[in-house]
Amino acid sequence: MSHWLEIVPAVAAGLVIVLLPGVAVGRALRLRGVVLWGFAPAAGVAAVSVSATLLGLLNVPWAGPSAALGVLLLVAIAAVIGRALRPVEERDAPRAGRWWIAVAVAAGAALGMLRMGMLIGAPGNISQTNDAIFHLNALRYIAETGHASSLDLLGTVGASGFYPAAWHSVASLVMQLSGTAPAVAANATSLVIAGPLWALSITSFVWCSTRGSRTATIAAAVLSPALFAFPFSMLDFGVLYPYALAVAVLPGVLALLARVSASDIDGRASVSAREIWLTVAATGVGIVALGLAQPSAVLIWLTGAVCIAVSAQLIGWGAASGAQRRRRLLVFVVVLLVGAVGWLAVTRLSSSLLWEPTMRIGAALAEMSVNGSVGPGPAIVMSLLSAVGFFFAARTARLRWLVLFSAAIVFLTAVALSVQNDTVRGLLAAWYADPHRFVSLMPLIVIPLAAVGVAEVSARITRMGVTRQRVVAAVLVTAVIAETVTWTLAPLEHRKNSYALSASSYLSIDEKALLTALPEYVGPDERVLGNPSTGAAFGYALSGRDVIPRTWSMPGDADFQELRWGLVDLVNDPEVCAVVDRMGIDYVLDFGKSAVGAGKWEMPGLTGFDSQPGFEKVAQVGAASLWLITGCD
Repeated sequence: MSHWLEIVPAVAAGLVIVLLPGVAVGRALRLRGVVLWGFAPAAGVAAVSVSATLLGLLNVPWAGPSAALGVLLLVAIAAVIGRALRPVEERDAPRAGRWWIAVAVAAGAALGMLRMGMLIGAPGNISQTNDAIFHLNALRYIAETGHASSLDLLGTVGASGFYPAAWHSVASLVMQLSGTAPAVAANATSLVIAGPLWALSITSFVWCSTRGSRTATIAAAVLSPALFAFPFSMLDFGVLYPYALAVAVLPGVLALLARVSASDIDGRASVSAREIWLTVAATGVGIVALGLAQPSAVLIWLTGAVCIAVSAQLIGWGAASGAQRRRRLLVFVVVLLVGAVGWLAVTRLSSSLLWEPTMRIGAALAEMSVNGSVGPGPAIVMSLLSAVGFFFAARTARLRWLVLFSAAIVFLTAVALSVQNDTVRGLLAAWYADPHRFVSLMPLIVIPLAAVGVAEVSARITRMGVTRQRVVAAVLVTAVIAETVTWTLAPLEHRKNSYALSASSYLSIDEKALLTALPEYVGPDERVLGNPSTGAAFGYALSGRDVIPRTWSMPGDADFQELRWGLVDLVNDPEVCAVVDRMGIDYVLDFGKSAVGAGKWEMPGLTGFDSQPGFEKVAQVGAASLWLITGCD
């Protein structure tokens, strides 16, 4: 365990980078208490990523001091808005209640980081997945160029255009401030996401949805790491760092609407125009965070917002007059149209590459009912608690929007898992119709419903004479023990395959050793070619040398295709040397045949240089070797 101490400064840096500006922005917008801390992750992500984009436009390098100035400017703008609105100070939990909630959030965050750490294995481990290549290379690119903007990040692979870079803005600052390597910075950011950010966000969501139920809020905080589907699946599969960040902060953004809606539906507290405008301003900040982290998360927020609006129109429908019903129906139609237009707009801008379904509808529904689609297996205790919560939420006016939201998430996930129609799957293009990404949304509804279930069960047992504290403690301890045993024992084999380095992993032990040593053999102005279907694509991140390609996907240009098939026979084909000169290639990595799996291709021209004229071996570590191209001089 002592080796984990080296990541502590990076984790601390991550917390400061996100939460310090997040709390500052939230306070400036007059948010307080649980709402403030739940909104802070989204506000911090927005402040950091917007600063990175603005500094990129001004051609100011991305670093600690420049980032701080950019964040201060955004905090000042938020302060002006907050001062102009001056809403009524909202009622927060009593002091004793705040302490209990804080302790519960700390416990949930600690368990989340512990579980994520078990998946990672060691601070410097690298996710053995395709997408990890681009993300780690992007961190190296930011460190060298000072460009962390969403408008500049594709420069990592020599392209241009928009790429949501919020995760990279945060992780690159973690890397700079803590002085760690890209892999350690990425892992530290994952710990921050899986622990504090998610726990704070989902806790605020439940607090606002239940209108300040302390029992439900404490339950949500403690149970935040109970499901593998999120945040752990997204930080283990893929690996989908940007999407994980977006989903982690999403509940804190949606909580703002839930807070206003709960007050309005109950009729217990009036909502002033200033409070509404404050909610609009804060929500705008949150949507910016979602859009710059992963735009598909904006559609989930939109789904929740539509559910809140629709539920509000249905409350008291039977007692409404004809004119009131017509007005509500008009609002209902407008809300649905706005939601549909927003969904289609994002879909049109999304990729046309779609994943295939993985199971039939019956199996999909069965898996979702026990939360067993990914990870160590069914989460029975959480599933039972969420079923109880669903039952009581359906009977409570202010929580019926949560029932609608749950139905919507289940429907979308079922479609992604099982529907084969291309047109229907095309509507899920913002997620590539990827079943894994939709399954990861299930905790957004399961944890709040389970928290409601805990609160309702404890309330009913309390009426029988048992103290509420003992009931809540018993239910939570049972849930935590059950889920901890499940995720501690069951996924041992799974954990060995996700981040572990071996002789046969995507990036093998030999390959990593050689790539790390590249600066000893390759000059800073020299270029190295490798097969991206092997661990060679991690070369830039590990060495800082110009190793190409810098992503797992195979370049489609004619020059690369020429080398893919013919570099090894360059002495017999003059065109190969012409391509080598055009691309500025000096060295080539021979990591053998390609790895096996999705996104891997055979590249016979980039292996087998022994006894081939035109190549000189420079270094070798086990089966991995580096060759100087001499046949094109």
